Amino acid sequence: MSRTVCVLYGLNEGQAMGRKFADACVHAGFNLVRDPAEADIIFAHSGGCLLVPADNQARLIVMAGLPYWPGRPWLVCLATKVRREFRLYRRQHRLRQWARKWTYHLHYALNLKAGLRMAANLGPDKPWNSAQQQVILRNRHDAICSPHILDLPSGGPRTFISLPGEHDDCWDNPGPYINLLQSLERYSWPT
Repeated sequence: MSRTVCVLYGLNEGQAMGRKFADACVHAGFNLVRDPAEADIIFAHSGGCLLVPADNQARLIVMAGLPYWPGRPWLVCLATKVRREFRLYRRQHRLRQWARKWTYHLHYALNLKAGLRMAANLGPDKPWNSAQQQVILRNRHDAICSPHILDLPSGGPRTFISLPGEHDDCWDNPGPYINLLQSLERYSWPT
């Protein structure tokens, strides 16, 4: 059974933001690896979806919050995300956590190399849109991933799943995502 997971972080994201997710993976019995070529499972989030290499051997690729919203400018998506998250964290009396999260975002914004690699892989004719089986996960209130994600041109077989939450919910609330990984790893994908 698949037990190694590689997490590919999105634009302005990294290990500090994904600490709860990584800890939950380890607690569930997964081994984390940094190299996607060594992973049985690739969990890519947001811009990290654009970093899935063509030469991977993963049995399962989960792309959460794929940055796809035709006709909607990226800055509008980002402004919507910030506004929604601020309201959610304020309603939950967690503004301190929201500020810490955005401190991480600003810290990771300095990683220009990753941002340039993501930008170079925009578009459906790139390696991330491979013929491998992919699970596309969209959170119901995602401001970066279109609710019309089913219209995305496909390079191969896809399964679409929707979970409650906002775009970055996997980092703050990893339980449903880990349960999903455990369920999906048991499924025998057609080859």
